[in-house]
Amino acid sequence: MVHRRTGSACWYPDGVLLRAYIAVAGLLMRLLGGRPRRLLEEGPISLRYYSMGRRRGQGGESWVLLHGLGSVGATWIPLIWALRRDCRVLVPELSSLGGTRSPGGGLTVDQGAAMTARLIEEELDGRPATLVGLSLGGWMAVRLALSRPELVARLVLVDPAGYRQQEWERIEKLVAIDDLAGVDRLYPAMFGRTPWMMRWSRGSFLRAYTSPGVRSVLGALTEGDTYDQRDLARIEVPAALIWGERDGIFKLETGRTMAAALPRSRLYVLSGCGHAVHLECPSSLVGAIRRFRAETLSTTARVSLPAPAFPPAAAAETRPLFSPDRRGGS
Repeated sequence: MVHRRTGSACWYPDGVLLRAYIAVAGLLMRLLGGRPRRLLEEGPISLRYYSMGRRRGQGGESWVLLHGLGSVGATWIPLIWALRRDCRVLVPELSSLGGTRSPGGGLTVDQGAAMTARLIEEELDGRPATLVGLSLGGWMAVRLALSRPELVARLVLVDPAGYRQQEWERIEKLVAIDDLAGVDRLYPAMFGRTPWMMRWSRGSFLRAYTSPGVRSVLGALTEGDTYDQRDLARIEVPAALIWGERDGIFKLETGRTMAAALPRSRLYVLSGCGHAVHLECPSSLVGAIRRFRAETLSTTARVSLPAPAFPPAAAAETRPLFSPDRRGGS
């Protein structure tokens, strides 16, 4: 099968660029010193992950990086480069695109949080780590911080998904893509200025975001998976919210609301950037994380804080967030 780029007479084989990207991503992780490993779960899930930087017993901070939907761990390479000398860095792959095995091809929010907890227990002996999550990875990070707070020293949420009080119908219309026209609608929400690499690889993007793993994850999301202000108020560790000023998927207004709910939060707004700040503005993203790290290096001890007062919220339901016939990617 072949696709044709819109507005171009150039043809390319379906999936070739995507497979090449995944292969190159794995090679780059190894060149950075990443040691690919596998964590076997009792049952159908087998997590592939990379361990890099300082080895066990060498000291230093521990960081765990959770990538977004339809992506792979190598998207964190700029941050890995900044952390690798004096930190231990663990990068799990959250779908079959990176080699993790699961029934649907991708880890759901609950599965991702549970497997990350297992990873911290196995690789870090249960010692708390700084947890970084982008988009869907941020959603998993919040769920882990709520369910296993003893495993999280600091929380870095980069344009995170999952906050309940949002326009989910609008979000669905953006992320439920089936063709290149859908990619063209989504890109302006993802980027303030689309990187040349993403313009060139629209077909591969479409292939990844319509893969079985992406569709199964979106199909499994329910309102009960989301979190609200009351949930965020329970997270006592230092937290950074890093938001693209022009994020068209999860609006900056949501970031400000989340920052107000988190007791120990800092909000960093990346000027001119869209949702995919790791691709569009990697140096700004790394700079914000560096600032947060410096500002909180000696303040990671847990403290008991009074929870902000919020009006009563309706209980979340198990109804799907996205329509069964419109499950693309985000």
